[in-house]
Amino acid sequence: MDTPTQSTPKFIQDLKQIHVVFQQATGELIVTDEDASEPSWNIYFYLGRLVYATGGKHRVRRLARAIRQHAHNINIQELLKQVNPESEAWELRLIEQAIQEHQLTTEQARAIIQTSIHEVFYSLSEQKQPKSSWNPLEALSFKPIVALSTVQTLENIVAAQDKWHKAGLSHVQNMIQGFSFDIAPYIANPEQLQVMLDADAISSKTYNSLKKILNGTNTLWDLSIIMHCSMIAVMRSLLPLVIDGIVAFREIPDWSSPSWKHTSKSREVPRRGLIACIDDSPQMEIEMRRILEPLGYEVLGITDPLQSVSTLLQRKPDLIFLDLIMPNTNGYELCTFLRKTTTFQEIPIVILTGRDGVIDRVRAKMAGSSDFLSKPPDPSKVLQILRKFLQTAETL
Repeated sequence: MDTPTQSTPKFIQDLKQIHVVFQQATGELIVTDEDASEPSWNIYFYLGRLVYATGGKHRVRRLARAIRQHAHNINIQELLKQVNPESEAWELRLIEQAIQEHQLTTEQARAIIQTSIHEVFYSLSEQKQPKSSWNPLEALSFKPIVALSTVQTLENIVAAQDKWHKAGLSHVQNMIQGFSFDIAPYIANPEQLQVMLDADAISSKTYNSLKKILNGTNTLWDLSIIMHCSMIAVMRSLLPLVIDGIVAFREIPDWSSPSWKHTSKSREVPRRGLIACIDDSPQMEIEMRRILEPLGYEVLGITDPLQSVSTLLQRKPDLIFLDLIMPNTNGYELCTFLRKTTTFQEIPIVILTGRDGVIDRVRAKMAGSSDFLSKPPDPSKVLQILRKFLQTAETL
């Protein structure tokens, strides 16, 4: 099941792009929010299969929820004492140790990991403009316990979101400022809740239960586990109280172990270089961003060819994609002009066009272009261009 491209979350688009380009790859996808103000998310692949996902603000809470759901007898705080939160994918080392000590079965471990991946993917699909960067690895620093299909996992996320929308809960995101499943509901108007009890609008059992679980320390994700029900059921039960102003929400910190001396720091997303895209169509820039940003490149979009030279001189990109047909000029003329400028004599210039003929290729070569790429751009062909001209792309 899928949705139209324009309504598909950017993270899902990026991940599908990664899957197409690196079908058999081993590596890590690092995702940050739009302004990189929150901890990064880390998604690991082994030979093209999805093996783990972690990161974000509540990675300890997420692990604790998954363990509570599939192995409720485990003392999570005792487990946390044994790990270094600064190490990469420390959750998997904790799970592996629990298996060795017979606290977890392999089946339980797999269920915990799959639940964690699902929650990470759902949270990322709710991000408006996440930035993704692919980090190729020769080998993972841990032994994979699961190997999931990326496509199937994404389909499950899309199906879960579709259920949420069909349940009529889409307006919740707009009604509650800063909405996410990581915020914690609390009773903001206890007097009104008491009025409901006195008027027999709610039972004393419900009243006591609400006061117990809506204490501002349990996120919506947490409540789903505590109440043994879906997130849809959680929100349907809370919505009347939210509308009446009885329940509000707030941000809360992640869990930590008293033995931890330092909190995990988010890793900087590696940037491989700057690539300019000169095309009068904004859609071309969007397409190039979808292909290049998940690979770690910054895209410089230029829609006005007359201003392109000054912008290029200022930013000095590592590679230029240049449209053939534009107002007031064409790619051949601009390419010839750039090649006469010392700054751009060695920078790869790739002509973009919907006309892929022999004559066009010869003209492009005579104008000094490095290569020729048909429109719309094929991700695999773009990757070939990067490998051919940029040393930083050799390990992709």
